[in-house]
Amino acid sequence: MDLKSSSGNIHPIRSGRGIQEAQVWEAADALVHEGLRPTIERVRQKIGSGSPNTVSPMLERWFATLGKRLDGQGANLADGEAHQLPQGIVQAAKLFWEAARREADQVQVQKTEAARHEIELQREALSRKESELTQREASFEQARVALDEALASSRQAVAAIEAQMHTQQQESARLLSDSEAEVRRLRKAFEETVAGKEALREKAAMELGAAQRDAREAEQRHVAHERRLLADVDRERAAARQLAADLAKERKARAADLDAARAAQESAQQALQAEKAAHRDAAAAWSRQQQEGRVKLATLRERAAGAEQRAGDLASQLERQQRQAEREISQLREGQAATVAALRQLEIHSEGREADPPARPKKSTK
Repeated sequence: MDLKSSSGNIHPIRSGRGIQEAQVWEAADALVHEGLRPTIERVRQKIGSGSPNTVSPMLERWFATLGKRLDGQGANLADGEAHQLPQGIVQAAKLFWEAARREADQVQVQKTEAARHEIELQREALSRKESELTQREASFEQARVALDEALASSRQAVAAIEAQMHTQQQESARLLSDSEAEVRRLRKAFEETVAGKEALREKAAMELGAAQRDAREAEQRHVAHERRLLADVDRERAAARQLAADLAKERKARAADLDAARAAQESAQQALQAEKAAHRDAAAAWSRQQQEGRVKLATLRERAAGAEQRAGDLASQLERQQRQAEREISQLREGQAATVAALRQLEIHSEGREADPPARPKKSTK
């Protein structure tokens, strides 16, 4: 009796629900009878339909009951009758069974090697990740140190500029005080020059008045004594002409003095104007320097504030990335531990299969 006859009481039920397990078993028995190893694809070709997901569990159950059936004591799942197989079919089934077991062991070894290779790759990836994180932490630390140095340098520059501005303010105050003192001196000199000019004018006026009075008195004396002093007319006239010449000289001298005083006054005014212009230029230069210093101070303060802000942002970013890196390392370590545990289970299972050879299925009756 062959495998096909052993399942002769399992009649395929053709319905709209797809293939049945009896059809799969019947196809597997037919393939063994033909000397072929039953596979999912061969069973599907034999039946003519069915998906691999449907055929696979049915074929596995067929292999699970094959040992009992080979001993002649397997229970038929359709009607419960026991059948005895021919020796050739039994030997062929045993060969297929051994081949299937070896192939399953080979697949298991391949899976174990693949799992080991995957663990090694994960270990290498974890090592690279840790190295990258270490380098990233070092880079962040260097950036933080550079920012601290830049911030300290900016603060020193701000302090130096503030000290320079304070010195310039003191120097400008001193120059302004000196300029005001010089202006007061020049104003006093101008006032003294004007007073001297007025005094000279009054003196000249007094002398001119006196000369005019003298001239009138002389003329009166000359008229009064004209008759008495006919002999002295020429002398008196000469004296009068001399007096007039002296008066002209005196007037010229007074005019020269007035011109000199006027020139001195104009020189003083020009010096005063020049001093005022120099003072205005100094004040304008000091104002420009103070404005430039304020602009530089504001710029440095803005740079210092920006540097502090960037340092805070980088510190926050570094902290977030450190937390993310710690979480990633923890996840990788958990995955590695799970993978190692799975590998140990696979190794234990493989060692157990190698240590315990497959036992001959015991005869039993149901």
